[in-house]
Amino acid sequence: MTVQGSVFPAGGLLLDGHELLAHEVGHSDTDDTSVLHVPSLDLVIAGDVVYNNVHQYLGEGRDGGVDAWHQALDKVATLKPRFVVASHKDIQRGNPASDIVETRRYLDVAAVVLKQATTPVEYFDAMKQRYPERVNPWAIWLSALQLFST
Repeated sequence: MTVQGSVFPAGGLLLDGHELLAHEVGHSDTDDTSVLHVPSLDLVIAGDVVYNNVHQYLGEGRDGGVDAWHQALDKVATLKPRFVVASHKDIQRGNPASDIVETRRYLDVAAVVLKQATTPVEYFDAMKQRYPERVNPWAIWLSALQLFST
């Protein structure tokens, strides 16, 4: 696996006595995402695959993007983490594994809204109404602009 121009060892690496394993999981909010698994700590550093109470960027959600993201979440779930560190994170919250399920639910809701909305404003308003407590509504608007571009 290539990570930022360097190759991550296929067999993982050892850091302070903990094995770190990189897993390519495919498409999440963009293509070619990966996660870092620390089995001894029941930890996954999920990058862009799992969001933590933050509005998700879904600009690449059409044409199978949401389904592919579900598949990436399935791969993370098979690692059975107790802790999941998201890149897009509400700093007031911890790192619960339940964010895998919450990310999946958001995708499901967004897929329904995407079928119903006809404009970026409709999409934005509907997602903001369904998830008023999530942080960074700017991500909804960026998604809407991309999803409804001609």
